[in-house]
Amino acid sequence: MKTTIIKLMSLTILVILTCSFSKAGIPSTNEKIDNILKKEISYPDFAKKQKLEGVVLVSFTVKADGSVKINLTNESNNSLKDYVVKKLQSLKVVTNDSCDKTYNVKFEFKTV
Repeated sequence: MKTTIIKLMSLTILVILTCSFSKAGIPSTNEKIDNILKKEISYPDFAKKQKLEGVVLVSFTVKADGSVKINLTNESNNSLKDYVVKKLQSLKVVTNDSCDKTYNVKFEFKTV
């Protein structure tokens, strides 16, 4: 029970960085990740057709080599979780960082 509570509490933190250095005038890694996520993860067609709504919380690490490792997920809809995880795992993030960075992100899918 304590482990579950600790894991859920860790998801409430927006971004946890294992190392954080940014050069002035160059977009930070957080900005790059935000832009990539906005571009790559949108409301999926299957969910629109089925009028599925839900929230997917994901903790993931962008490794120094650009690969993405999923650490933890919590979802209100399993199909949406599978979609988000698949999209994240397919990403290859190009960074200038020499260390891994962990992010906690909330994806919200709603019909309009």
